[in-house]
Amino acid sequence: MISEDTIQKVKEQNDIVDVISESVRLKKSGRNYSGLCPFHHEKTPSFSVSQDKQIYKCFGCGEAGNVITFVMKYRNLGFTEALKLLAERANIQIEEEGQKTVRKDPYERLYKINTEAARFFYKNLQGSKSSKSYFLGRGITEGTIRRFGLGYALDNWVTLLKYLKSKGYSELDMLNAGLIIRNEKGNYYDRFRNRVMFPVFDSRGRVIGFGGRVLDDSKPKYLNSPETAVFKKGTNLYGLNFSIKNKIEDRTIIIVEGYMDCISLHQYGITNVVASLGTALTINQAKLLKRYVDKVIISYDADLAGQSATIRGLQILKGEGFDVRVLTVPQGKDPDEYIRSNGRDAFLKLIDNALPLIDYKIKRAKEGIDLNNHEMVISFIKNAAEIISDLNPVEKDIYIKQISEEAGIKEQAIYDLISDNIHKNSSNMQDMNTLDNFGQKLYVEPSYIKAERSILRLMHDEKDAYDAIIKTISKDQFIMESHKKIFDLICENIDLDHKERQNRIELNCDNIESSKEWTHILEMELIYEDEDFEKLILDFTKEIKKYRLEESKKEIMNKIKQCELNGLMDESLKLAQELIYIQKELGRL
Repeated sequence: MISEDTIQKVKEQNDIVDVISESVRLKKSGRNYSGLCPFHHEKTPSFSVSQDKQIYKCFGCGEAGNVITFVMKYRNLGFTEALKLLAERANIQIEEEGQKTVRKDPYERLYKINTEAARFFYKNLQGSKSSKSYFLGRGITEGTIRRFGLGYALDNWVTLLKYLKSKGYSELDMLNAGLIIRNEKGNYYDRFRNRVMFPVFDSRGRVIGFGGRVLDDSKPKYLNSPETAVFKKGTNLYGLNFSIKNKIEDRTIIIVEGYMDCISLHQYGITNVVASLGTALTINQAKLLKRYVDKVIISYDADLAGQSATIRGLQILKGEGFDVRVLTVPQGKDPDEYIRSNGRDAFLKLIDNALPLIDYKIKRAKEGIDLNNHEMVISFIKNAAEIISDLNPVEKDIYIKQISEEAGIKEQAIYDLISDNIHKNSSNMQDMNTLDNFGQKLYVEPSYIKAERSILRLMHDEKDAYDAIIKTISKDQFIMESHKKIFDLICENIDLDHKERQNRIELNCDNIESSKEWTHILEMELIYEDEDFEKLILDFTKEIKKYRLEESKKEIMNKIKQCELNGLMDESLKLAQELIYIQKELGRL
């Protein structure tokens, strides 16, 4: 058995959009992604993938599930095989519960060769005044150089290669670690040359890769290790190991863009800081942070690329449930420059004044707007209305009042504009889901399936309904085997809180059908009033009984035909009596 913690880790580190994109061409469509369903033939897209919920659903054929289900279905694999494939993709080692033998880490050699390379670069820096002056000139102390393992790659084509060979490593080891390159002629040479080096550590403090910065005007300015079995930029954060070691207070972390920003802030005693190994924050990095923090302050460069990356990062973090803020450094400086010029206390004030997501978006929408220019004001109000349209009524009221005062526009006009936008979006959604515009064929399910799903949803959501259901119906009365399994799982985990129970059930839906059905159950909207569970349960059980009776009716009618063909009149009359009884029961229902 593979532990639930391992299964959860595999799911967290395999973003469903990334995985499905390897097989299906997806296009951003609002909050979700859409494409042609890989499980049935269609000309217009009805296949939807939600990055927020980490599920997929086809409105054409009814297929649905999570990232593990998709791999099982698409590659025709069992649960364990699909899980192992995804684990390998995310560099996760699977240990099955009850294993007595301790397996050697398959990537141990990669970690060791990276550590050896980091030591070599550090030693080079200590022997090179010119390269060390780059760090010292930017205020980095000897203690910080040592703590972060900063180094220097010599201006030579094969020094690292020769050094690692002397330590017993082969060219293949070095290629696997991304430390050397093989050219078209088959010759090997060092990847990093004449660069100051930043070892990249994973959250456990193991060296997984490197970043190198040039000391002259050559390009590229920064060069990172390529993706390897242990180095995946989208699933790691630079400096997280140091933040964890220093204890992250108030479960708050600051994300900056560059290595030097992160190192400088740590040196000034602000240790809850990481860098995103590039400008674009990924959902896997957000999930990694979720283990340690609840609040994220993002501080990227003030240029256009940095601002765009900030917005993308904020949306990802918001989707993962973080309290997200934006720290803007004055005069377009980066955090490294600012803290060196103004000191620790000044930067702490910037942290205190970091803007919430909505305030930051409105501030950006207002940039460059001349409030005396009517066309500019109209454009600003339209953008602001879109930004606040999804807020709850209290938040919406506060921001509308603020925008009204700033732009000199009546509050009611902004309310009306938001109302119009909602109406238009609603109309567009209705149009999108028509037969002609969304998928070739809308999948119509028998009513008993919805009834069974509704019973299971009630059991999961409402304790009073659960008590009433288990007194009224047993799992054997369900028609679908997957629903019987989910019924058992709900019963087994009913004492857990709602979220924990949901996770436990999802992890134990280890085949395609049960995973698909659990996705449908969670996605359905069940409307009921006054908690009249008994009437609801009665209605749902009637639908299940009707289906069973209809199926029995079909079966008996086929048997009557066979009896009449074979001249078995007595048998035929007995079956006819059964048919009359079934028809009466159907009429009563």
